[in-house]
Amino acid sequence: MSESPFTTGTFPADDKADDAEQRQSRLIATADQLRIAGRPTEALRNLAAEIATNRSGDRHRAHLLGRVAQIAALEQPSVALAGLREALEQRVDARSRSTLLAIVAAVAARTGHPDSDALLREAGTAHAASGDHSSARHLALGRAARSLSHGDLPGAHAVLAALDADAWPARRDATSIRAERILVHLGLGRHQDARSATRQASDDTASPGTPVSSQLTALDCLRMVAVGDLPEAAALAVTTLDSGSVDIGQEVRALLVAVIAEVRYRRGEHDAARAVLGPCLAERRWPDSAMWTPALCVAVRDPALCVAVRDPALSEPASLLNRIVADLHRSVRPLLPVPQFGPRLVRAAVAAGDTRAARRVTELVELVATRTPVPLWRALADQTRGLLDRDPDALRSAVDGLRTTAAWPALADALLDLANSSRLAPTEAGDAAHEAAALYARIGAPGDQALADRRCVELAATSHHRPSIGEPLRTGIDALTPAEERVAEMLAAGATKKEAAGSLFVSFHTVDTQLRSIYQKLGIHNRMQLVRAWDRHRATSG
Repeated sequence: MSESPFTTGTFPADDKADDAEQRQSRLIATADQLRIAGRPTEALRNLAAEIATNRSGDRHRAHLLGRVAQIAALEQPSVALAGLREALEQRVDARSRSTLLAIVAAVAARTGHPDSDALLREAGTAHAASGDHSSARHLALGRAARSLSHGDLPGAHAVLAALDADAWPARRDATSIRAERILVHLGLGRHQDARSATRQASDDTASPGTPVSSQLTALDCLRMVAVGDLPEAAALAVTTLDSGSVDIGQEVRALLVAVIAEVRYRRGEHDAARAVLGPCLAERRWPDSAMWTPALCVAVRDPALCVAVRDPALSEPASLLNRIVADLHRSVRPLLPVPQFGPRLVRAAVAAGDTRAARRVTELVELVATRTPVPLWRALADQTRGLLDRDPDALRSAVDGLRTTAAWPALADALLDLANSSRLAPTEAGDAAHEAAALYARIGAPGDQALADRRCVELAATSHHRPSIGEPLRTGIDALTPAEERVAEMLAAGATKKEAAGSLFVSFHTVDTQLRSIYQKLGIHNRMQLVRAWDRHRATSG
C-alpha cells in the first residue's frame, strides 16, 4: 500500500498535467492536514519549501505566504515562532524572506516578546531591500501589535488607518487588518464603531466555520461582554465552540472560553463557570500563557480559583494573580477589549492583601490612560486608583466617567465599588448600591445583582449619618446625595421619571423613591417648586 502525502509529511510530486491552481490546492490541503494532525511546524516548513521553488510565479507565492500567516495565527505563539524560524531556514527569495520576517515580528509583538523591537527592525530592513507589498502589510500589523501591547491605541489606529484592507493585493490579509481595527475600536470605547466594523467585515469575508469568521465572532462576543449584552454573548460563544470547527485557533478558543465564563459568573452560575475555566488553569509557559490571560482575568473573581499554582518558569509557587500580572507587564493587550478586567484584578489583589500586585495593575491601567487619553481609560484609571487607595472621590470620578461610555458592566462594577467604600456616607452608598443592582438587572447579571442587593440591605441597617460637632448641616440642594442631585437636575430640565430612569440606568421605582426624598429634603411638593429650587441653586452656585 502506497503512502499518502499526508502520512509521509511531503507534498505530491509535480504532475505536469495539473495546472498551477490544482497543485496549489493540493499543497494547501496537505498543509492543513498536517496542522490538524498536530504537525504545524512541518506544515509551515513544507509550505516554505514550495515557496522556495518559486515555480508558479508571484500569485502562487503570495497565496502560499498568506496560508503561512493563517496557520501561524491559528497556533500557539511558541509553535508559530518555531515553525516560522524553520521556514526561514529555507532558501526563499528576498521578497518571501521579508514577508516571513514580518510575520515573525507580528507574532512576537502580539505577546510583548522582548525581541519585538529588534525583529521589527530586521523585518523593516528586509522590506526596504525587497519592496514587497505583502511584507509591508505584515510589518504594519507588527507595528500596530507593538503599539497595542504598550497600550498605545492611537498609535495602533494611525498605523492601521494607512492600510487598505479592501485593495485586491491585500485580500489575504484583510481579516487580520480588520480584526486589529475592531480591537482598537473596542479599546477606545467606540463600541458602536466596533459593531459596525464587525458586521461589515463579516459580510466581506468567507463563509461561517473559517478562521476568518471565528476571529470576528470572538471579537463581537467581547464587544457584547463590554456593553452588557450578556445573554447574546454567551449564546454566540457557546454556538461557535460547539461547532467543532478545526479552524478555531487557540487564541480564539481562549477568548470564547473567557466570554462564557464571564457571563456565567455574572449570572451566579459559579460551578458552571469553574467547569469552563478548568483547562485554562493548566501550567503554560510564556508566551503561550499570554493568550489565556483574558480567561484568567475572569477566574480571579472566584476566590476558589485564586489558589497557589506552580508556575513552571519559577522555582516556587506563584499565585494566579501574579501569573496574570507578569504576562500583562509584557503586553497589556488582554486588558484592552473588556474594560472591567483591569479594576477586577486590582479588586482581587486588594481583597487578597497583595498590595504589590494591586499597585502594578493600577500603574498599567494608568499607563494606558496616559497613552490613550479617552474617557473610558481615564475612568478606569480613577477606578483602579480608588480601589488601591480606598479613595471614594476617585471612585466617584470613575462612575461619572463611565456614565459617558457604553460600558455598562464596568459602570455597574464601579457603582458597587463606590457602595462598598467604607469612607462613604450610608445614604450615598445606598444610592450607589441601588443603582448598581438596577443596572446589573438590566444587563442580565442576577449573580452580581444579588451582591448589590445584599449591600443595599447592609446599608439600610446602618444608622443614618449624623453630622459631627462643628460639621455644618447641609440644606437645600446641598443636602441631596449625588444620585438625588442627578435626578433633580434631569427632572427640573423637563425629563419624565421614565426618561430619567433610562438615562441613569436605574429603575423607575428608584427614581420615584429618590424624588420623594428630594421633595422631603427641599420641603417642596411638586415639580414646579423643584424647577424653582433648582434655578435658585444654579443662580447662586454659578
